[in-house]
Amino acid sequence: MSNRKSGRMPAATVEKLGERSRGICESGCGKAATEIHHRRFLSRGGRHNLANLLALCGWGNHAGCHGIAHQGHAPAGWAISRHERRHESQVPFVDLGGRSWWLDDQGGKHDRPQNTGRS
Repeated sequence: MSNRKSGRMPAATVEKLGERSRGICESGCGKAATEIHHRRFLSRGGRHNLANLLALCGWGNHAGCHGIAHQGHAPAGWAISRHERRHESQVPFVDLGGRSWWLDDQGGKHDRPQNTGRS
């Protein structure tokens, strides 16, 4: 998976993301995950924490899931507003099949909210 925007992402984070996704696009499309997407974009104050990252398929011609995430019509939680005060672990994303997922900073992916102790 690549992260063209920034080379500063820790290798351990990339490895954990690969383990979570098992190399498959987390959108639910079934294609290979080739890119790393920040749900709260770096330009919006996002960081390289696992709850903020999705492993998605390519961006070419804005046709892949990474392109969809940046076009403004992706399902909920693929792009988090800079004004959203909740931590990314408290903002679910909805996959293409309509299922909600909550991510945590330890590399977990859950189908229901986890008690993170954050407010």
